[in-house]
This record gives sequence, structure tokens and C-alpha cells, in this order.
Amino acid sequence: MKGSMRPLVMGAAVLAGSCLAATAWAQDHDVIYAEVIDGSGVPVTDLRPEEFRVTEDGRVLEVVAAQLGTAPMRVALLVDNGVIIGRRQAMGPLRDGVAGFLETLAPEHPVSLSTIGGHIGWRVDFTTDRAALLASALEMHSDSGSVRFLDGIRETWDRRFDGDEAWPVFVAILTDANETSAFMNENRFNGFVANLRAAGVMVHAVLWTSRARRTTASLVSTGLALNLVHNTGGRYVAIATATAYGQILRQLAADMTAHHRAVSKRYRVLYEAPYEPGTRISVSVLRPGLQVRLHGNRRIDP
Repeated sequence: MKGSMRPLVMGAAVLAGSCLAATAWAQDHDVIYAEVIDGSGVPVTDLRPEEFRVTEDGRVLEVVAAQLGTAPMRVALLVDNGVIIGRRQAMGPLRDGVAGFLETLAPEHPVSLSTIGGHIGWRVDFTTDRAALLASALEMHSDSGSVRFLDGIRETWDRRFDGDEAWPVFVAILTDANETSAFMNENRFNGFVANLRAAGVMVHAVLWTSRARRTTASLVSTGLALNLVHNTGGRYVAIATATAYGQILRQLAADMTAHHRAVSKRYRVLYEAPYEPGTRISVSVLRPGLQVRLHGNRRIDP
């Protein structure tokens, strides 16, 4: 049954209805998140993909998959250990911040750890072994190179994720060092962001603004972080001192854990995107007596 309708631009926070404004992505599939409740307000968690009906401006679209978000998050932790960290002797606060994040995030969520300062260093693949992750985090050292934020995300996505994870998440711990990634073509970047969104990826970024006067190149890394966070529903936090890493990263881990529990009853509905995008998406279910509430993504509150 279709719920009340109130259109919303894709990418905004929450929609309390079963329709929203459609947007075109450069891909074959699009995704929307649907919370389905019964007449008593209890979430319905046993729906099959064939029980969902997606239309765009009245056109019926093929539903490819519908999956609940109860699976654990798969969290790729990317740490900028580059030139700013070395110059400001901030390796200690950075290690403490990473350790605090790992200690606070709920233990069922596997985490990988890599560094992206100067070069991309794979340290620990996805695991729930917090002891192994903590040991590696405490052994991190600063690098003399600049940050490769975008390359780090792209290579991690290509090499460490399968592409069909229910909860893929990136957490980037950054400085405002100059961005030196090779993957900087605008069209490629836009297509990459679209693919991340279609796969349900969420990007969080904590960025230490270490300089009063930033260069154009350092503003690039800040802009990339803001772009990815905004387009994937994550959280962006700017800090003024490296000593704030600890408190901010612990809070982020706690909020991620709580957010996962709160929205785990939403279905991630993947459907065939029309060649000519429309302006309004509607989702209903064939099972009678149910209400659908739509969300453009799993956006975490600011």
C-alpha cells in the first residue's frame, strides 16, 4: 500500500511518504530506501523484492533487489599520515583518535585500516579483531608525502569491497594537505560518485584544518571530502587542532553505531533506472495494510 506523498529532492534527509523527486545518475540502476510498517507501526521485515512496486512519473520500473540493512557495516578507515602530521608532530593524537574510534565502534562491524599520506599503505584487511587493528594503528608513522584521499577511496573500493555489501562505509581522517591523487578527471569523478551512491556507500570525513591560509591544492581535498560526504549522506567534521581527533572520532563511532541500529529496518531497493529520468518516484508494496516511508539515503544526522 502506498503512503502519503510529499516530494523531496534526492539527497535530502528524510521523506515521510512514498514519493520523492527523482534525479538522474550516470548508471543503469538507481536506489531508494524504504521503511515498511504495519497498521500498528511495527516494521515489516519479511518482504521479498517482488512485493515492491517502483514507478517514476507513472512508469513501472523493474525492481532488481530489496534488502534490509540489518547486516553489519563494513568500514574502511583511511588515515592521512602525511606531511602535515609530520610537520606538526601530531602522530600521537592521530593514533589516539584512531584507537578511540576502534574501541567505540560496535564490535560486530568489520573494519579495514589503511594510510593515505604520500602513498596508499594497506595495513589491515577487513576484520572484527579489534586487537589486531589497534596494534596496527599504534604502529603508524608519519609520511613525508601529501594526501591521496580520492585515490585511497577508489583503490579501496575496487580492491577491498565486493560491490554487493549491504552497508559499505568509508571513514576518512584527513588533514588539509595538498591533494595529489591521480584520479582527478571531473567526468570520471562524477561517474565514480554516482556508482558509490548506487552501491549504498556512505562516506564520513574528519578534517583537521591546520593552516590559517590554505592553498588551492589543499582546498581541493576539502572540497572532495565535502562533495563525497554530501552525496552519500555521511558526516563531515572540521577540527582546528589535532588533539580533537580523539573526542571527535569516538563520537563519530558512537553515532555510527546508533545510526545503524536506528535505520537497520529500512529496505535498500535497487531498481532499473529509466533512460529518460522523471521527476517523481513512487514506491508501494503489494501486501495489503502496509505503509511505506521513503528515504533518499541512509543519511546520518549532522
